[in-house]
Amino acid sequence: MASYEARAPGREHDLVLLLKGFPAPADAGPYLERAAGSRPLALHVSDDGLDLTAYLEAARRLGHRLVGFANSFSEILADDWLERLCAPVADGAGAAGATGSWGGGLSYKLYQAGVPGGYADVFADRRAVRIAMHEIGGGRYRGDLVHWLGNLAYTIRDFRLLTLFPAVHLRTNAFVIERELLLSLRTGRLDAKRRAYRMESGRDNLTAQLTALGRPPVVVDRHGAARRGPEWPQGDVFWQGRQEDLLVADNQTRQYAHGPAHHREVLSRFAWGLAARPS
Repeated sequence: MASYEARAPGREHDLVLLLKGFPAPADAGPYLERAAGSRPLALHVSDDGLDLTAYLEAARRLGHRLVGFANSFSEILADDWLERLCAPVADGAGAAGATGSWGGGLSYKLYQAGVPGGYADVFADRRAVRIAMHEIGGGRYRGDLVHWLGNLAYTIRDFRLLTLFPAVHLRTNAFVIERELLLSLRTGRLDAKRRAYRMESGRDNLTAQLTALGRPPVVVDRHGAARRGPEWPQGDVFWQGRQEDLLVADNQTRQYAHGPAHHREVLSRFAWGLAARPS
């Protein structure tokens, strides 16, 4: 809310607080009081699923032509942010987001299993990368054997959900899309985090579906440059450079910005492969 109040949106809009999982409307009182100066609408949804579940429910209940979503980790970094996200959609883009990535979960799992290609051409030291990934995720590395068995189990379980690098996908931390177009997409069940990942970065993800419709999404930077998937590494936006062009930050971009150099290198190479330019 602080960043929302500090940055001019550049476009008239309704602010909607999407209140997910509050036992009773009164429990949301402190949040509504904090945002009262911006005169928001309040939309209560159940605690089922994750962010995308709530976004879809909101799209079903709202009547706007365009809908924009930002999660509670999002921090707006520049004026005219909403106009910058809406303008490409008005010009025909399927969606416009603040960040995107090429990161491919299946390629990473296969790389850790020793399969040539994919990330094998990007990372030189397999063990150092897996330890760094555990550090970044906040987990303790339990040794090579435990990691190998876990990696194998996850690969088998999620093989149909994961994608090969480059897995071009718009991230959903902050994006704008036509409401009816969003509701027309195939989403499947989004009742678990890995299923939500499928919709964002899996084989039949939001980006792939929009591209198949002839309306590929774009990533918009703070200067208004709107880039399609093949051009995303050119901007210093998500896990690239110092992220100077970033329009809306979130917990993932802050983790990169404040992490040590070897974490930034691993994240940038995971997102962009040989096109990475870590700071």
